[in-house]
Amino acid sequence: MDFSQTLLLPYDSDRWQASPAAGVWRYPLEREQAESGHVTSLVRFEPGAQFPAHNHPLGEEFWVLEGTFSDENGDYAAGSYVRHPPQSRHSSFSRDGCVIFVKLNQFAAEDTGTLVMTERDGQWVIGEHGYRRLPLHRHEGEVTSVLDFPDGGRFPPCCYRRGLELLVLAGELKEGQRGLAALSWLRFPPGAEPALTAAPGTRLWVRTGHLAPARD
Repeated sequence: MDFSQTLLLPYDSDRWQASPAAGVWRYPLEREQAESGHVTSLVRFEPGAQFPAHNHPLGEEFWVLEGTFSDENGDYAAGSYVRHPPQSRHSSFSRDGCVIFVKLNQFAAEDTGTLVMTERDGQWVIGEHGYRRLPLHRHEGEVTSVLDFPDGGRFPPCCYRRGLELLVLAGELKEGQRGLAALSWLRFPPGAEPALTAAPGTRLWVRTGHLAPARD
């Protein structure tokens, strides 16, 4: 939870932990408290697993990595991005199993909208450095996107001033000489200047602008 520090967490399948609900597993990345506060994690549902109704005081967002995640509002297949606003409540389940990337209680107080979108709904933008960008959400200086590097290339060097967070969705991302495979997670503090290079076929979930005050 020290946002002034750089974190690089290569994916390790041994780090999954059982949750309070049978058949639901967690892979912690950031955690303020055991069952509340600021949390970032991977969550895996075994087929038929359910998580009971629960509140999200400061919102919940997730990206579906594998399978189909469901709640009383609908079914969300792989490639779906969903935001449930502050004070929302739901129960969740997966009929056939799924893996999701989840961020809890991290919404700005005035960011109260609900959002459900998929890769097919969005409009890919062609970047200047040989990658495609799928905008997911923007609020003030915080921007969330998926970047796709079909031919590989350098991660754009323009995005670090207010902090940077990435999840490797597919392929491999290199930080210097260190390779980070799918489901690896990285976080860089404001002002960091890491040298990031994507191998061909790499896809990244990316957030920028959220680790520094709105004004500096």
